[in-house]
Amino acid sequence: MKKFILPVCVIAAFIMSSCSQRIIDFTVISSKNVTLRLPDDGKGKKVEGKDMVFCAPYCGMPNLKQAVDRAIESAGPGFDALIDGVVFNKMELFTSGYVVTGTPIKTGKLKASE
Repeated sequence: MKKFILPVCVIAAFIMSSCSQRIIDFTVISSKNVTLRLPDDGKGKKVEGKDMVFCAPYCGMPNLKQAVDRAIESAGPGFDALIDGVVFNKMELFTSGYVVTGTPIKTGKLKASE
């Protein structure tokens, strides 16, 4: 009986674990730093969007664009871009996909530089 306890514990720990991998940081999906002049009502609170799929053959592939769109849409009406964001590739028990976090902005509120 004691011979089975360690393997069962190792298998249980493996099944209950998950991992996450950081893919890219973005500033309005640019690899260069961008300074944006926004009024207070042009920025929202940090949001998150996910696109996760069941890890089985022929069940589909996760879509990064869908995860970004869900993050922007969760911010509310008027927001149309993210700044200071991070994209993660996440794998959990039986699922994998993308998680996107960032600060939503309203690009229509951007002020012209003087």
